[in-house]
Amino acid sequence: MNPRERSLIDLFAAMEDFAGPALECNYYPCHFDGQDCSICFCPFYPCLIYQLGGELVVSSSGRYVWSCKNCTWIHEKENVEEIVTYFTAFPRQLLVEEGWHFFSKSLQEIIFGEEVGWFESRAYNLMPANFFNKTCETVVEGEFLDVILHGFEIISVRRIVSPEEAEGVIIPKKSGETLIGLIEGEFVRCTL
Repeated sequence: MNPRERSLIDLFAAMEDFAGPALECNYYPCHFDGQDCSICFCPFYPCLIYQLGGELVVSSSGRYVWSCKNCTWIHEKENVEEIVTYFTAFPRQLLVEEGWHFFSKSLQEIIFGEEVGWFESRAYNLMPANFFNKTCETVVEGEFLDVILHGFEIISVRRIVSPEEAEGVIIPKKSGETLIGLIEGEFVRCTL
């Protein structure tokens, strides 16, 4: 079973009943004591939103992956309840058939109350979600990332300087606790 299938199974199970902490799991607690394990595999993966604690890393096999190691959001009980309430409004078949953008839009609506990302040329600009409520300063130059997805899998990542170059999902470049990207045509540096 692939992670995408597992995430839907977890989501559908949570829609029936909350699991709470999975004390019997060999990995418990994978994030924090008392975590809600109703949704073990996140349906929003890869969310590409740094403020939730995830980040883009290169795996031991040399492929880019979105590491959720520092993300606890999906395991907080109130978030699980909100996710289940949100997705209960949709037929399960639709959830099986929908792609990454649907789940990204859903996550943004849950977190921010609306979709803050938008389509720009051939790409989806997710920088607004990453810079949401951040204090940023303008910088003279910079670069950001174009993340190419196939389904829910990261295929490649390119550094770019213009949204017109992008073909996938546009996100800021992260260095430590600093994000560098573009807001309204100006390069900015923001602290997470």
